[in-house]
Amino acid sequence: MIVKILGAESLGVRGLFCVVELKNRKICIDPGIALGWSRQGFLPHPFQIAVGADIRENIIDELKDATDVIISHFDGDHCPLLHPNPFQLGIEEVKDSLSQCRIWAKGPDQCPSTQKKRREELAESLNRELFNAEGMREHHLEFSAPVPHGQQEEHRIMMSRIEENGETFVHASDIQLLNENTIETILKWKPDIVFVSGPPLYRYVLPSHQVQREHAWENAIRLSEQIDTLIIDHHLLRSEEGIAWLGKLKRAARHKIYCAADFMERTPLFLEAWRKALYEWLPVSEDWHENYQHGKIDVRDYRIRGWDVLISRGKIKPCKWYDACPMKAYTKQGKLERYWIENYCLVDNHRHCLRYQMEEQGQYHPDFMLPNGETRKDLQ
Repeated sequence: MIVKILGAESLGVRGLFCVVELKNRKICIDPGIALGWSRQGFLPHPFQIAVGADIRENIIDELKDATDVIISHFDGDHCPLLHPNPFQLGIEEVKDSLSQCRIWAKGPDQCPSTQKKRREELAESLNRELFNAEGMREHHLEFSAPVPHGQQEEHRIMMSRIEENGETFVHASDIQLLNENTIETILKWKPDIVFVSGPPLYRYVLPSHQVQREHAWENAIRLSEQIDTLIIDHHLLRSEEGIAWLGKLKRAARHKIYCAADFMERTPLFLEAWRKALYEWLPVSEDWHENYQHGKIDVRDYRIRGWDVLISRGKIKPCKWYDACPMKAYTKQGKLERYWIENYCLVDNHRHCLRYQMEEQGQYHPDFMLPNGETRKDLQ
């Protein structure tokens, strides 16, 4: 079993999109993406939009050969939409892929009217009925009965369990670690890896919210005592306080605690938590978003400057060889796609870069060798 997390707050966007690869199946869970429309009075920063656009393309690519798609619920950051805003994933972008795979979806009951409508719109767009998977079991897959979205009893989601060769992965979307019965369900499944949404601490600002804070902490500790790998992300990491909360939990837990970026061995990009600061570090003209929505502007300039700002502010630390690496020079000269420095030099933590590994071991490697080991003689 291979688990890949491609969309979450620690990776720069809102969502809980992941891919689970089994021997003969490829399962995509919660194929959606969003950027909060307004945080502290600010629309998504252009750098956020640039990062989100890349992740949206990754979701589209992953769905092309998916055998199964699981939709835990129909919030806009967990499923494709018929009428997406400029920062979300549209049904039309993935319609062909979704028409060719099995879809396991949260049923229409116990969810807000907007979600029921989105479910109906997806089914109508695909011209197929969406199977209600709640409480079902099918070979490698098992789905929970509806559980609360945080503490909202009237708004429920569906958790998923995937098992192969004795290894078990659980996707617990938007439970926010707030309901003890939900935690009990996860533990009964005896998972090895759990990917879960943490509590939205940025909403719990009043003294009356202390109970929710304590419940989330206690439930996180409880899970960490019995699960080898616990990945906590999503709502929790939309604030600096949530980032600090996760750091404290890592120090207190018995087993491994990760955010999605940690699990994927990448440097975290907490762009939602940094949104207000991004506007201070990298100012935006008043008409930028309007021009972007009308297709009059692209995000390439902010995409380039955004990485430089994060480096200068100490939010990310590039590879120690970055300034001297030919990859940086080739990119600056326009000979090499920015993909390579953005996915290896800046956020990869260098564990996957063959150039880095060979440099550390004193092994020769040509300048035109890419971080994955491929050679591009056209770069000479």
